[in-house]
Amino acid sequence: MLLLIALLATACLAENLPTYDPEYGVYIGDLSNLADGDIHGKVYVVNETAIQLINFTYSGKASDVYFWLDRTETPTKDGLKIPTFEFGITPLGKYEKPDRVLLVLPGLHKITSFKSFSIYSLGHDHNFGSIIIPDGLQVPKPQFLSTELKGSRYSVGSGPILVMDRRTIKIFGFTFDGDKAPDGYFFVGRGPNVAADAGVKVPIRGRDTPQMITAMNERYRGGQDIIIDLPEDYDINHIDWLSIYCYKFRVDFGHVLISNVTGKIPPYVPPPKRFDDDLPKIEPWHVLSLLGTPNRQNFTFQLGPSGGRRGYQALAGARPGKYIWYVNGYLADLYLKRGVSYNLIVEGGNDKSTSDFYNPLYISDDPFGGYAKLSNDERKQVHIYAGQDPSQTAGRRCLWAQKNPNDDPDKYENFADYRHTLKLICDEQSSSAIFQFTPTKEMPDVIYFQSYSNYNMGWKIHVVDDLPDDLEDFEEEPYQYEVLRLQNTQEVDHQNSASNLFISTTLLFIIMTTLQIRWSLA
Repeated sequence: MLLLIALLATACLAENLPTYDPEYGVYIGDLSNLADGDIHGKVYVVNETAIQLINFTYSGKASDVYFWLDRTETPTKDGLKIPTFEFGITPLGKYEKPDRVLLVLPGLHKITSFKSFSIYSLGHDHNFGSIIIPDGLQVPKPQFLSTELKGSRYSVGSGPILVMDRRTIKIFGFTFDGDKAPDGYFFVGRGPNVAADAGVKVPIRGRDTPQMITAMNERYRGGQDIIIDLPEDYDINHIDWLSIYCYKFRVDFGHVLISNVTGKIPPYVPPPKRFDDDLPKIEPWHVLSLLGTPNRQNFTFQLGPSGGRRGYQALAGARPGKYIWYVNGYLADLYLKRGVSYNLIVEGGNDKSTSDFYNPLYISDDPFGGYAKLSNDERKQVHIYAGQDPSQTAGRRCLWAQKNPNDDPDKYENFADYRHTLKLICDEQSSSAIFQFTPTKEMPDVIYFQSYSNYNMGWKIHVVDDLPDDLEDFEEEPYQYEVLRLQNTQEVDHQNSASNLFISTTLLFIIMTTLQIRWSLA
């Protein structure tokens, strides 16, 4: 009986132990659905810095929700937010069982430093689904081959060769006089000998495609690292050699044997799609640059639409916020001189009741913004150069809005044409916020103007010693604004009082008229 209990206990423990799957990685469990987010998915560890979810679903209904790692078994605000290829650093939207969701940890973080993985609302401090990361987790790791690529002809050789995952090989310091050879291809295969009928050509990443693999006809000097991607049927555990092969004369110029590769190499993960990969390509607008010349030392920051796929999305390569910053009425980057003081005028809204229209401005080395939404870990990695106090950098609301809400920005060839379809509306019940900013020699060459409350609203400030001569400055088109008609509480109360007075007066008139009629009848 004791033996049976021991066997059952061992079996139960074995079921809960992480298991390695060559296609997905180390399986650590299914996400628990702790709330009404309709969350499901299997969690796999790909390598030290990547996780992937298989058959993942999430309703997208909750607000301010992110993929999250924490050093405790339950998520806290001190954890680590993981950006996604689908939504960037912005909150998660709806997922409907995609083939896989790949998550790459930011910075130098490693998965083994954390205790839990979850779907977490930072704004509401709420766990929507989580899983505990087991102690002593054995993470799949890349592996170097024991030998390097060597050949006797056309200077074929290499430095170390790294098996990054089951279908990806990185060759350091590759050398090959491809300009002298008849032809030459990366070639992998099976069997004891390199032979034309025993292998296949392999594409070079960034140069070839699986459908179009061309001969190497240039000279590789050894300072270049090459990444090759194996075909679907040729993972690292099912090939015996890697060769530089001449197809024209069926000659092996040099090869390396593939041996002693561990069975726990990281799985191959197809390149994930960005949020706009499935959209047809479109020509972006030319980037306008505002130069901080002696005649332009005031910069006004107002809200405006993102300009479709030609505008902010193409400019920043990111999913834009609901509104973005317009500077002096333009979607532009800035060039500011070190040692010169500039006046920054902020008109992005100071209404704390809604994040859309509460946008204190700050300047930092972070390209994404949204400092108020960052975790404690993320805030430690951001250096703010100006606008540290949001109470001093939130001004009145001025919004560039489309005259026709249904107008398509993508049909306009440039921003100037698009801006003619906009109108500027400003709130006169409050005033602009104004503060000075002086770039210093200690600041990086590129910094960013951002919104304290929202992601992906701002863009680059180029900090320079001298304004570039090759950038042509342009004359700004003047603009006027309409007054935003807002009813404050006093106006509403006044209208209510007036309305009540009108009703009382009307009732009194009716009563008096009725009495007069009765008296006349009497």
